[in-house]
Amino acid sequence: MESTLELIQQSIAKKLEVDVATIKPESTLEELGLDSLDTFDLIFEAEDKLGIKVPNDEVAVKTIQDMVNLLDKLNQEQKK
Repeated sequence: MESTLELIQQSIAKKLEVDVATIKPESTLEELGLDSLDTFDLIFEAEDKLGIKVPNDEVAVKTIQDMVNLLDKLNQEQKK
């Protein structure tokens, strides 16, 4: 099964039509050219794939790693 990081990287690579290798955990969403709408799209896609729900007030993520950490934390909490 792919990691949350791989899931996010692949979603972004597809959305922006860039090489997955260019998307690093420390990359900021802004650096990658993602706006808040793109961020919500990515989170909705991750919610579907992971079977979790992300509260809207928790979507304040700056980097790819922030998003991965948030999704992993929620995934653990919600799978109990």
